[in-house]
Amino acid sequence: MNSSCFDRPIIILSAPRSGSTLMFEILSHSQSLWTIGGESHHVIEKHRQLNITHKNFESNALDETDWDESIHQALLADFQQQLKDHQQQAYRPDMGPIRFLEKTPKNSLRIPFLNKLFPDALFIYLVRDPKENINSIMQAWQSQRFRTYPGLPGWNGDWSLLLPKQWQTMKGKPLQQVACFQWQQANQSIIDALSQLPRSRWKIVNYRQLINNPTATVKQICEHLEIPFDSSLQTLCSGELPYSRYTVTKPKLNKWLLHYREIESIWPQVQPTLLQINQLLKQSGQQEFDTRWPDELAPAAPQVNNDKYAGTPRNAPCPCGSNKRFKQCHGQLT
Repeated sequence: MNSSCFDRPIIILSAPRSGSTLMFEILSHSQSLWTIGGESHHVIEKHRQLNITHKNFESNALDETDWDESIHQALLADFQQQLKDHQQQAYRPDMGPIRFLEKTPKNSLRIPFLNKLFPDALFIYLVRDPKENINSIMQAWQSQRFRTYPGLPGWNGDWSLLLPKQWQTMKGKPLQQVACFQWQQANQSIIDALSQLPRSRWKIVNYRQLINNPTATVKQICEHLEIPFDSSLQTLCSGELPYSRYTVTKPKLNKWLLHYREIESIWPQVQPTLLQINQLLKQSGQQEFDTRWPDELAPAAPQVNNDKYAGTPRNAPCPCGSNKRFKQCHGQLT
């Protein structure tokens, strides 16, 4: 087998919890595209040399050194065997070349490998406001629905979502630091890899524009991919977009305020990568993200029920003599 079955595969790239599942589910309605029905974890990682256990849990990253001719042929066969169109009809070799759509956030760490596997691939780089994105990563960890590595060796617990290099440096850090680390590593890896490719092979897309104006945004994506903005896509984009299969909580404006203080603490760390993302958005004529911290949205400071005992340590016995801790008595926050 050679790669003739796959004509300019389309690979969605993003940090975890950026909306890539929603984009994948939208584009998979295209009458021109084929998928394997979901993410490619099982296709890639069933091969020992590409599995994280073979790499001593270093990271999910793959590059050209992980490629060889035998793994190339094996992966093409694996993908081809599972191809289905928008009506769930299986692919047959006599159908000839097809356009393949693929996505998994781990691909953000695997672009050099994927470029070796699919030398004519096109990439869609989906970016989301880091306040929203990091909040969503934190919620994914807290939900315990995205545990990719239960009992990760050296972590003393379960690890959720993708595993970048140097993850060990996050041991003992608060959740917002881990979430920021995953966001930054994924986006920086994408930016660095795409900078080595011709500009014609990739397109950056602002998640907010996808949500606010799906018809125009998806039409522009289709033009870049050279596929029709067909009736299936037009119908889907003309109504209210469905929630993706991995939605944790119902979307709403400024949901990230739930973790306002935590995200504020890591905001300076976000800036270098955010500035690069904004530069790419500006070059493509899209709306940039605000780099300023929105102090005006700060939640009101909590107040204790009784100012008489203000200043009492929260874990100390309540001065009222109730034999309860202060935080469980007059120190309860309102």
